[in-house]
Amino acid sequence: PQAEVDAYFDQVADMCRQAGALSIRIAQDAAERALIWKGRKAAFAAMGRLSRDYFVQDGVIPRTRLGAVLERIGQMSEEAGYRVANVFHAGDGNLHPLVLYDGRNEGEADEAEDLSIRIVELCVESGGSITGEHGVGADKACSMPKMFGEDDLAVMQRVRVALDPAGLCNPGKVFPTPRLCGERPGPYRPHPLEEAGIAERL
Repeated sequence: PQAEVDAYFDQVADMCRQAGALSIRIAQDAAERALIWKGRKAAFAAMGRLSRDYFVQDGVIPRTRLGAVLERIGQMSEEAGYRVANVFHAGDGNLHPLVLYDGRNEGEADEAEDLSIRIVELCVESGGSITGEHGVGADKACSMPKMFGEDDLAVMQRVRVALDPAGLCNPGKVFPTPRLCGERPGPYRPHPLEEAGIAERL
């Protein structure tokens, strides 16, 4: 809310300076704000310059834990031997860690996926959730028990079956999830329209 932004704005700027920020740029108009958002929205596509392949995750943590969780992700990245690029909505604690790997090398995709799951489970250990905005698909089903007990999961399954008795909604997934940010379990696979030359990937 605007009132919260106004109340904390100067504090945030001071904290940035104390942490060593060389400059702080504040958008002066809608056009500048649009450029900042363009940078954020292009972050995933820019990863293609850093890595041939990546796994994208979605988790959320309390904002007060952001520094500690990013530090731990850095340690996990070093231990696993895979770079992790952190793209996130810092204001609401929503993280999108991208585990970078090369799918041409045998075993890297599985190892990168394992690291991405461990990162999302770190979010739970830090007081957050295995999903911030994109829901639980096939790749995070095994992490559900990290957040919910058997009784919780049983009730959720009963509600799902009551609403979708034929199992038509996203079969094989824990809960129906809209496909956002282009994530799909496993390495990227071109859409048939791309292969036919009718559409292009941006």
